[in-house]
Amino acid sequence: MTTRALRDYQQDLYDRSRAALAHNRAVCVQLATGGGKTPVMAAMCESVLGKGKRAWIVVNRKELLGQSSKHLLKWSVPHGLISASANESRAYQIHVVSKDTLIRRYDRIKNWPDLLIFDEAHLYLDRQIDIISHLPEQSKIIGMTATPERLDGRGLSEVYGELIEGPSIPWLTDREYLSPLRYFSPPIDGLGDLRVAGTEYDEEELEALLERKKIYGELVGHYEKHGRGKAALIFCRSVKSAYQTAERFREKGFNFHCIEGQMADGKRRDLIAALTAGTIDGLTNCEIATYGLDIPRVEYGASIRPTLSRALYFQAIGRILRPFPGKKEALFFDHVNLVLEHQEPDYPGIPPHYVPHIDWNFHGVEKRNKFKCPQCVYLKGQRCMKTGEALAEYKTRCQNFTRASNVVLCPHLDFLYCPDPHCRTCPHNPDRTVIDARQPMVVVPTDLTEITCPIPMAERPPEERRELQDRIGAAVLEFKAGDGVILPGPVGELLKIAESLGYAVLWVYYRLTDENRKTVNVPLLAEIARQKKYHPWWVKHAVKKVRAKEEVA
Repeated sequence: MTTRALRDYQQDLYDRSRAALAHNRAVCVQLATGGGKTPVMAAMCESVLGKGKRAWIVVNRKELLGQSSKHLLKWSVPHGLISASANESRAYQIHVVSKDTLIRRYDRIKNWPDLLIFDEAHLYLDRQIDIISHLPEQSKIIGMTATPERLDGRGLSEVYGELIEGPSIPWLTDREYLSPLRYFSPPIDGLGDLRVAGTEYDEEELEALLERKKIYGELVGHYEKHGRGKAALIFCRSVKSAYQTAERFREKGFNFHCIEGQMADGKRRDLIAALTAGTIDGLTNCEIATYGLDIPRVEYGASIRPTLSRALYFQAIGRILRPFPGKKEALFFDHVNLVLEHQEPDYPGIPPHYVPHIDWNFHGVEKRNKFKCPQCVYLKGQRCMKTGEALAEYKTRCQNFTRASNVVLCPHLDFLYCPDPHCRTCPHNPDRTVIDARQPMVVVPTDLTEITCPIPMAERPPEERRELQDRIGAAVLEFKAGDGVILPGPVGELLKIAESLGYAVLWVYYRLTDENRKTVNVPLLAEIARQKKYHPWWVKHAVKKVRAKEEVA
């Protein structure tokens, strides 16, 4: 038991992490952005300090050095810094360490730590593996992250033997540890008519419906309507776009500025301090504010940055969820339909921040074999056409005719582009059309509508609850009267009720089967999949879930 005054769930994470380290060299700890991972890390460092041992907290960016140090000081943890301008001090057993500096100084390190904590552990897996290879065998490792998965399909289990999960965002919100989230996105008509592949909409049909290269709703106009007077963070698709977006806000009389990685450290700190103090209205950025930026005052967020990375999506929204005096709620405006990209299969159309449990890909997923256009020479290097900088983190769907191939989202130039911009020889460009790579994303004038969670049964009026319970009972009786024959009518009725209540699809299965049965009703799962237009793969996944639950029971 640590002496630090942790919240109950933080203490639980601390205790479970220590227990897991007894039989693992490395464990990964997940806690939602704003949930307070720094106090947990401070408690871990305090425990190490009390035993006369050493601990290092490794951060991925130089901007996070000062922030992590400030948090440790808040928790009265004495520590030093190791960075390009600071060496390890024998006066301290705890250090906050720059990842890049650590890698450059392998041959100079004499006192390796007994505990190494990687902050934002999902970001730099290969570097972690490299650093760990230099550690003494007895050293323990903890990875801290809000999003324990990677876009490239690799699993954090390559490094960490166990995942310790913290409470969900809805749980933290209900207890006022996070601000309530209101989520706005474009109204989309026609989704019900689309084919479903697996647990997702058919990609080509969805592309045709949404035209994802578009931005839905006028960014500044929505801030004028909903955000006036609120501190704001705007997430853009490129540095150039971030500067242009800030200028558009200023033209309308709002005091917005851009922050980006190439700007002088002092200027960036001054702008962040200004937003923290409330002397400016907002900041625009391309990723620089996604990880680690802590400004609780911010209560308005908006994204015009498409991304396939669920981690990036979660982290962006997490920037606005921290509580602050006088802050009643956080507003997020999704101008590029990220909610459809990152919805949980069992909660279609619902922002995952409203979902009670996220199925993190901690162990990784098998990467899909995507065809790569043989003419796209830049795919080999994945480098920015302007600077030559590696662009491994900027993959997205092809804007061009080759939807199955990879393209690059350049952080320096304001467009999504095919690595072969002209595509004259690409066999998947039937019209041999020249693509204007400099064309910005099109703005579609539409109002964004608020997405809300379904009302739980317990919160509905008594008459409505009785009506739903009667419908559930009638459907169950009709199904059981079928003498073993799967009746689609009762299944469909219960699926409608489940959707209205926000229940997972497997709720229907358990309403129609005995909890103690040892044989999985595969035909019933197949009928649920057929009515939901799921791919047969979903059945295999559901069978595993049902069997796992039965084993626990």
